[in-house]
Amino acid sequence: MKKIALFFFSMITVLLLAACGGGTILEDEGHAYFVTGNFAGWGEAIGLEEFRMEAIALNDERVSSIRGDLRGATAVYIFEATFPTTAAGWGPVYTVDGVSTEFDGNLTVKVVRTTALETEIPLWWGPSPESGEIRNLTPDSLFMPKFIDDGSPDFDPEAGTGHWNDNPVVMEAGTYHIIFAVINGQRYMGALKQ
Repeated sequence: MKKIALFFFSMITVLLLAACGGGTILEDEGHAYFVTGNFAGWGEAIGLEEFRMEAIALNDERVSSIRGDLRGATAVYIFEATFPTTAAGWGPVYTVDGVSTEFDGNLTVKVVRTTALETEIPLWWGPSPESGEIRNLTPDSLFMPKFIDDGSPDFDPEAGTGHWNDNPVVMEAGTYHIIFAVINGQRYMGALKQ
């Protein structure tokens, strides 16, 4: 009887882990991802292991607060970044919740995709026209510029929504887990404050 109970318990555990993504590392094989921004020296970070994102499984505790939003992901990457309180001397102005907000340049962040073999050569910086739209997983802690061509008649520079090549920003200085994910073919980015 104990063997049967143990068998059913094991089967239920396996099914639950499979439903949650289990321990399967969700990696975009053939590509590498890096986090950069003013804090990382922009292009200087590309190809450096210290700025390379780590592929993780859905059951990784670092993404437990957004696990439901990651359902269906085929790739999930994470990187711990610290955005300093010091002033960069420049920064974007975005309208957040109807309020024009000036962000310091040290709060900027982008994800860079390379091939796995040539990690010093970017395939794209995201978001950008080359990366395609990257959606926001964590709008309370990350501002993602609107994905629109700045030459489009729909683009309004006075609206403060940004455009498809502008830099996302974390809402305040601190240490974050930067997340990049591919879910149902769509790219997503998030910032989980630590």
